Amino acid sequence: MFAQLQQMYKTDEEIISKVAKWFGQDVESQQQHLMSLFYNFGNRFEKTTISQTWRNYNQIYSDTLEKLREMCATSNLNELKEENELKILREMRLHILWNILKYPKHIKYRQIHKQALYNNLFSKCHQLGADFEQVFISMEKNLQTIGFKKGNHGHWYYQYHHIQLLHLWNCYEIAINQQTMYYINKKLDSKNSVHVIEWKMERL
Repeated sequence: MFAQLQQMYKTDEEIISKVAKWFGQDVESQQQHLMSLFYNFGNRFEKTTISQTWRNYNQIYSDTLEKLREMCATSNLNELKEENELKILREMRLHILWNILKYPKHIKYRQIHKQALYNNLFSKCHQLGADFEQVFISMEKNLQTIGFKKGNHGHWYYQYHHIQLLHLWNCYEIAINQQTMYYINKKLDSKNSVHVIEWKMERL
């Protein structure tokens, strides 16, 4: 390329050398910018996604950085929405299961009125900004897993005359193990600071 420039425009060696040096610095700078993007966003996106965004924005660092930050914000909102949906479902399962386990002979805890279920879920979804339709569909599947069956009028009834204690307890244990737990970690440093760390229990 530079040989052609020299031949076409009779550019002297000194100018060619400066141009080559400038191009080399520019390429190195671009590589550093791309590596910086990989470092800062590599834990959120695949490298192919970062590289494609980099190309889409003509390898301009500031524009690519702004776009990736925007993508992170959108991803965080989606994760929060999904987390809230799971939180609502988990709390409802625990509430239903605990009532049956604690009061196995009380008929009222074996029946769920469709409108009461609808209103309860709608209120919780509205408060947390969760997808009501998705939560409602998932909740119906959860009820079937627990042992409920939908009646003719859309109400839910526990279908077994004798409580399936072991199955209900297993369902309750699974729901408990999925919820976020907290523990105190006392860091042994000069400030003797105390940190609260959030973690999720995983079922083995």
